[in-house]
Amino acid sequence: MSRITYSASLHRLHNPVEYVSKVFQEWNKCLPYIRPWYSVSPASSPDLVSLLRDHRISMICHNTREVKLVNCSGLVVVDAKRFGNHEYIIRNSRPALAPTPIPSPVPVWIHTKISNEGINQTREMFEYIWANKYILNGIVFDISNFTHPTQPIPPSMYSYKVAIDYILRNMVVPFQKEYGIATPAIMIDGRNHITHIRHLYALHEQGIRHLHANCCPNLHLVVDSLLDNCHL
Repeated sequence: MSRITYSASLHRLHNPVEYVSKVFQEWNKCLPYIRPWYSVSPASSPDLVSLLRDHRISMICHNTREVKLVNCSGLVVVDAKRFGNHEYIIRNSRPALAPTPIPSPVPVWIHTKISNEGINQTREMFEYIWANKYILNGIVFDISNFTHPTQPIPPSMYSYKVAIDYILRNMVVPFQKEYGIATPAIMIDGRNHITHIRHLYALHEQGIRHLHANCCPNLHLVVDSLLDNCHL
């Protein structure tokens, strides 16, 4: 199969509308099986948020200010803080660390780590979801624990394939058998690692598409820095 190529001139576009449109054109060519997401931050431009809303891109918010900035449905609010009738990302099942009850009809995402500790914590959260009859939207992960402990060596794009395979073998498949809870989606938090168009092509070429083709849950990818580049 021939290698997919792209134009480096994408990163020299200064028109945000043109840049964002071009990003999603390239995305649809190489990663049509992965849904893009954006995590709002204090540095997020209102103009960019508006553009992403026009493109119907789901966004992750962390506080009420960000929810008001986005001002649309399809949000995910992290750490189980209640900002309305949105989806939630939960990081811990212990009530002391999640003091605000999650309304039971609202879908939740489980944030996990690619480690034995992550498996155990995710098991606790599956039990928490099962006991409270919550709806599971999926599992969220980043690959920060793939980085070198003393040197700033970023993980390779292949690490994402390794991580997804790890989640499938150690969480998705066994926990569905044990708790009867299917995992509809896996969300990759690449906000600080996926920064250039070439990274999207690298993901595609490292076998992610084969995992998706073999009955993998739906795949989602959070890409803050890539989209923030429109303001460079």
